[in-house]
Amino acid sequence: MNHTLRPLRSACTLAAALLALAASFATHAATPAEARYVGDYRGGSVDTVTQLALLGDNTFCFAVTGGALDMLMAGRWKSEGTGVRLQQVRPEQTLFPAFARKVAALGDRVEFDFHGRSLSNARAPVFAVSADDQPPATLRPLFVADNSTWSESYQLPALPAQAVRTFYLGEVVDGAPGKAPVVKVVQYRLDGANSVRVGFDQLQAMPPMVQRAELQGDMLFLSGSRLGQRRALSREVEQAVRTGCVEPALNPNVPRPVKKGQDKPLEPLRTFTLGLEAIQGKPFFEAKGN
Repeated sequence: MNHTLRPLRSACTLAAALLALAASFATHAATPAEARYVGDYRGGSVDTVTQLALLGDNTFCFAVTGGALDMLMAGRWKSEGTGVRLQQVRPEQTLFPAFARKVAALGDRVEFDFHGRSLSNARAPVFAVSADDQPPATLRPLFVADNSTWSESYQLPALPAQAVRTFYLGEVVDGAPGKAPVVKVVQYRLDGANSVRVGFDQLQAMPPMVQRAELQGDMLFLSGSRLGQRRALSREVEQAVRTGCVEPALNPNVPRPVKKGQDKPLEPLRTFTLGLEAIQGKPFFEAKGN
């Protein structure tokens, strides 16, 4: 097994599940001054592995696996001063990735499964369903405010299909300067599915990555911290980086095939905001999940 490739493969799988990468930008060949940066860099600790691949067309893939938050980011890099500057390329994506499928055994009922560990990073997440396309007047909290123990799965009792044409997920976000916080809500339509898995994309909630890197000998320092020694990019690693990380960022509108057994990602219908008074009722989950 190629252990150098494993972190990038793992992170690429994560990105496909969360749909965290998408962008469009032109590429060009590295200048002679930039060429010495092209390579594969690895670092980390006992619990995490950090890997940065700088490609010769001035694109990059940055992966962190094994910590509290797996990350996979792509973008472009260029010479700046005595080093290079890395700029993540990422258009806005939904904060609440939702994946759906049709389960025959459910019949005319609909089930929702919430990924607790990722949703623990959302700010006061809320949920509602509607029998039509009209947004509900209120949304209920998913979890108690002081919840500190999280499980992978929180499942609602199955709901009658006629009561669930659309569903809504939201979180509290800061309002405009000088204004009160609001609830940012994402609307989805089931479109024939009856089993839905929902999570939260913490990376999308973070600002795009901008970091400066500098080589000192063969050692790369990222924003002043030691990352790892430069290694030549093998053909296998470069191909994995391009197909699993960079190309999805360069060509976000190219349809990606859904593998057999993989749930279909739902596209949000729209995103809107409501006042905090829209959050009403007791939490759906007041105890530890499954």
